[in-house]
Amino acid sequence: MYTSILVPYDGSAHSARALPVAAALAARTGASVQLAIVHDPSAYIPFVPGEVAIPVYDQELVQAHRDRDRQALDMAVAHLTHQGVKATGVLLDGTIVEALEEHVLAAGTDLVIMTTHGRSGFERLRLGSVATAFLTRATVPVLLVRGAGSEHPDDDQPLPSGALLCTLDGSAFAEAVLPHARTFAEATGLRMHLVAVTVPHAISMAPFGTEALLADDSALSAEEHVREEYLQRIAASCPPGTTVRALTDMSVSRGILEAAEEVACGAIAIATHGRGGFKRLVLGSVTDEVLRHAHKPVLVYRPAPHAS
Repeated sequence: MYTSILVPYDGSAHSARALPVAAALAARTGASVQLAIVHDPSAYIPFVPGEVAIPVYDQELVQAHRDRDRQALDMAVAHLTHQGVKATGVLLDGTIVEALEEHVLAAGTDLVIMTTHGRSGFERLRLGSVATAFLTRATVPVLLVRGAGSEHPDDDQPLPSGALLCTLDGSAFAEAVLPHARTFAEATGLRMHLVAVTVPHAISMAPFGTEALLADDSALSAEEHVREEYLQRIAASCPPGTTVRALTDMSVSRGILEAAEEVACGAIAIATHGRGGFKRLVLGSVTDEVLRHAHKPVLVYRPAPHAS
């Protein structure tokens, strides 16, 4: 069960969308909640143009921003404390992702809850995303909730309800999310639903140099059966009431999202390799696709590099 929850915060309505979720989880688990604002002067210090742009350090400007951050932090902590939450605040210095990563390790955080815009493609790469960048370095599970622009959550029921859809593919890497999914399901009261997606194979169509899908219904049915047996074995070590579903789709991410709609899931749990930048854009990522298109919270865990 959770004992320490961290919420990256910047004083905006966007980041504040994570606060009701953190408060509700804390109420159910007895965990403490810590809000963290990262004070990064490089984000607003002006540069003097010339042959070489030179940053101008303005002590008064830096202090004014720091005072504003502290005030926003104190107000948010007071709001949570008024709700009966064991809340504290910390003002970190440095670049956002690196400061958060170091603090999570030092503070012994169990879960990070943060908001995401759900940007896609080159817009995501160009504009950047703190949530996406943090996922490439996070060492603990991260619960991503939609921020500004999404449907406003029910303040009386900020936690998801229904099923927690857990995505598996038969690998130890994907299974690494299971302990964290079980903890989250226990904390929220969600029923676990295990899903594995089979993608039809492609075979070479020589001499044309192209590929065609192997539309062998019996082969696909057999593979689905193997995956369902695998899911049933995994379900045996999950909480009572865990259900499974093996399905076939040309796109793993689409299959996951459609399965989430079918079972009316309240959240999705998935492991990620944590790729970033152009590598993520070119190679693609099932997790990235799910994050961009899911309208429910997504619990993401980045296993250690040796997991496979």
